[in-house]
Amino acid sequence: MRLSIGMLPLKSTADVILHPVKYKDSITYEPLAEEAVIALIAKYLTYDKVDSKTREFFDEMDDGYLFSESNFDEFDLDTIKSQLDSTNELILGKDIFLHPKKDNILKLANLLKLAGFEVHDGIDDTDFEEIDELDTFDGSIVYCCDGDDDVLLISNQFKIANKITSDEVIVQLRNTSLTKKIKIDDDLKGVFGIIYEAAVAYPFERVTITNK
Repeated sequence: MRLSIGMLPLKSTADVILHPVKYKDSITYEPLAEEAVIALIAKYLTYDKVDSKTREFFDEMDDGYLFSESNFDEFDLDTIKSQLDSTNELILGKDIFLHPKKDNILKLANLLKLAGFEVHDGIDDTDFEEIDELDTFDGSIVYCCDGDDDVLLISNQFKIANKITSDEVIVQLRNTSLTKKIKIDDDLKGVFGIIYEAAVAYPFERVTITNK
């Protein structure tokens, strides 16, 4: 089984895909919640296999808070567990490497080796940091990804939430006004749009959208 996290679902070929952008049957969580999500997965799959120091770290985690604020739940954990095979691979996308808690995430990801995963980019260190409180992403949010396409790729939900009534919009991103054509993908769900502009940090950004 190939499990990806932090990779845009439109670009992933994994068997189980975890990402804030909902595409087809991917599993979602809130932006910036990768640290909480991987910590919960690691605890669920490796608790009985880790050393006492790591078990103490798991015991001190506030699972209820992390589940609630990340919008990731025990049903999602069961879905992952049900897909496990004799060989499993963890694929870490660019969001992980642009995350402000990258190193802690890579340490937590490395624990999944104990659950039979091949982990390519984990850090073999169990000196874990406390899981950060999660920020709230309100307003108009887009995911920035590489490409020179002049479209804003959206769901019907995004169109309604942002009161888009025209075929072109002005997107205010990082103090720059961009003209984008609207493109709706029926397989895309939820209220995050996709914009083809390079990410300069963690890829989710607040924008202002105006009908043209």
